Amino acid sequence: MSDNSQIVEFFKNQTIFITGGNGLVGKLILEKLLRTCWDLKKIYLLMRPKKGKSPEQRFSDLFTNPCFESIKGKNFKSKVVLICGDCNQPGLGINSEDVDILKKETTCIFHIAANVNFLQTIKEASYIVSCTKEMIKLAKEMANLKVFAYVSTAYSNCLNRHIREEIYAPPIKAEEFLDLVNSCNEDDLENTFLPYLKNFPNNYVFSKCLSEDLIKSSTTGIPTAIIRPAIITNTIKEPIPGYTDNYYGVIGVVAGAYIGIIRCFYTKKGKRLDLVPADVVSNCILAATWKTANSKSLTVYNCVGKKILLEKLINLVTPLYEEFPSTKYLWYTDFTLTESKFLYNVSSLWYLSLAHVVDFVSSRFGKSYGYKIESDT
Repeated sequence: MSDNSQIVEFFKNQTIFITGGNGLVGKLILEKLLRTCWDLKKIYLLMRPKKGKSPEQRFSDLFTNPCFESIKGKNFKSKVVLICGDCNQPGLGINSEDVDILKKETTCIFHIAANVNFLQTIKEASYIVSCTKEMIKLAKEMANLKVFAYVSTAYSNCLNRHIREEIYAPPIKAEEFLDLVNSCNEDDLENTFLPYLKNFPNNYVFSKCLSEDLIKSSTTGIPTAIIRPAIITNTIKEPIPGYTDNYYGVIGVVAGAYIGIIRCFYTKKGKRLDLVPADVVSNCILAATWKTANSKSLTVYNCVGKKILLEKLINLVTPLYEEFPSTKYLWYTDFTLTESKFLYNVSSLWYLSLAHVVDFVSSRFGKSYGYKIESDT
């Protein structure tokens, strides 16, 4: 964004409340605002304890991330303020003093936080919906709020062949869903919701569908933007070309194949991936926020990029494995796509057995070749 852009002008003197600021998209939004919209008033960042670290420790660690390198000399603490809380707790786990500050000062909300684990349980997925409910409740009490921006997913309504920029009716209303979750025994939840979930690929997508409908029914009078990104990949340009902070989705497949962990991948060939660079997503969110604040209505934005075959993507990156070798190699790169579940299972069993043999032998010589990929988002 140029210094004289309408978006930069809009964010001047704004006070922003961000959830999910420690995730990939959250980091990029935070970095872009601090780099191009320094005249904003303040950014409140919600953080919870995680992996043995306090919110204060995570907040301090955040700005050591490489994506903030280009603005290293700026005094972040004069603009960014930590709000201790937890999206999984009632009232977002925020103390009353901080709640009062947010109600009084916030003009823009970026609600990005969500558990993106596709294997999460119904109970875990319900936190995404209940968190959205808590955010809406808080937003309604913000006297100076200009816009509420919610980050969903392009697959929230994947039951429809063509997905327009509109809100679709979910199989069950969000309030009814939360009531059922709270009243059912946790062991029975999966069976209870099976009729509603049978056509959804995972609980994460289901929770986003419910959250969108909740926003539609509960944000009357609040200018609201729902942004639906497709499969988010590394940045294309900002702040660093190729930047990412995690190994989710297609990034994990490519990285796993790169260092030799993933040898065989089960998929239907001919299926296309909807990929969109992370910086395109963050820029879309900022632009949608500005536009929605001016339109003062509920607006949906589908943020999708280039469709590409998985096999074509692998063919594109395979030459790079030799051109840019990794220090993390566990085995030579040899990646195969198969449509046969049987061949995939046989291949997995073979490589897993081989890995156990290597571990056993190496342990006898006092060595360990374990390798762990982590992402703190």
